[in-house]
Amino acid sequence: MTASLGMEAEALEQRRWLVWFGLPMVGVAFFVGLTFATGWDWMLGPAIVLIVFDITVIVYLAMTSDTNGGGLSPSPSDSHH
Repeated sequence: MTASLGMEAEALEQRRWLVWFGLPMVGVAFFVGLTFATGWDWMLGPAIVLIVFDITVIVYLAMTSDTNGGGLSPSPSDSHH
């Protein structure tokens, strides 16, 4: 039973990364491709904005990821020792 809970947590974490980090990267690829297809240099503006946004997102995701701790944090009942 605990293995399935771990798999569910892993799937939720993976989905979180794909949505918050992956979708802006798809937008970057779209705007860069549109720039090459049309020759409109101003289309690089939204791509740059999305890259800067994605840098902040990846820092946030890395800092709040549940996979980094490995369950080593002390429980609340052990905090008074």
